[in-house]
Amino acid sequence: MGTKMSEAYYTEENKVIKINYANKAMNGSLKCKTEKCRVPVIFVDAHKKKYADKTVVVNAYFRLESSEKNSHDIDCKYNTKGQVKVIARESDDSIIKAIEEGKYNFRLNIIDEALRALNSSKKDEIENEETSYALKRPSKVYVNKGKLNSYFSTMQRIMELRSLTETNDELRELIELQYDKQKIKWSKFYFESDDLSRCYTYIKRNDVTHPMCIEGALKGIVPPNENFKFHVLKLRSPWVEPDGSGVINLPTVELIINNNKVLEYIQSNASLGNVAVYSKFRINESKIYVKQVQNGMEKFRYLNIKGNLYHPKQILLY
Repeated sequence: MGTKMSEAYYTEENKVIKINYANKAMNGSLKCKTEKCRVPVIFVDAHKKKYADKTVVVNAYFRLESSEKNSHDIDCKYNTKGQVKVIARESDDSIIKAIEEGKYNFRLNIIDEALRALNSSKKDEIENEETSYALKRPSKVYVNKGKLNSYFSTMQRIMELRSLTETNDELRELIELQYDKQKIKWSKFYFESDDLSRCYTYIKRNDVTHPMCIEGALKGIVPPNENFKFHVLKLRSPWVEPDGSGVINLPTVELIINNNKVLEYIQSNASLGNVAVYSKFRINESKIYVKQVQNGMEKFRYLNIKGNLYHPKQILLY
């Protein structure tokens, strides 16, 4: 098990190199930079990813040569299992705790309670929204401020660890997600940008009450206006082919920023480009719009996925 790395040990030159110095020709001569570990790793070149409005470059990285045959030393910082153990050890055991050797239980209902506590503590109401967009006002929930910070810190660390793994597979083997008495699959909790259509369908078809994580690319922040007084964070929509009727059903992700510290964090780290957020999400579907494009006319239907950001540690830019 192992995470993505930005440095590796190059045996041909007997030194640790950074990713921007590496190339594919070095594969076979690369090892983990941790001296105690030195498991074989390989260089994965940068590649382009197409979004609905832009093509972006996904940065190069090092990873294990074979995750099936090799693993980092348990004390290496690139060992996924070891990092989960550290997160669990340093977190409140009411949110994440060991349930058997090498496996942990993560209670999503604690995150749900923390989000509801922040929501109910806000004095400013969201105004002038269409009914489908408005928040359902919860009954008040009281959670100690120190506990809130601890819970959100743990969630952010798990998001960061997931962003460094290539799929849900590794964390699925290590962390069991639980919401009250229900077990939640990682595929129903953490969605990458290419999975946003599936995310929308999952929310639409199910009475989803648990928090979810969405990973994607930062598009920008829409400033307040006379009709809506909050900043809104937008993620880039994935590239989607037209359906059988010629309609492009385009998932969009927007998050209302309910805390100035969240806004400051985003603005100061916007150059990083990649983003992961967790929230309780709601959806609505737009009418069909016809737009003039370079090659003619296209029909769009927007599948809106919307959430709220109350705390800086609900979001990770990387």
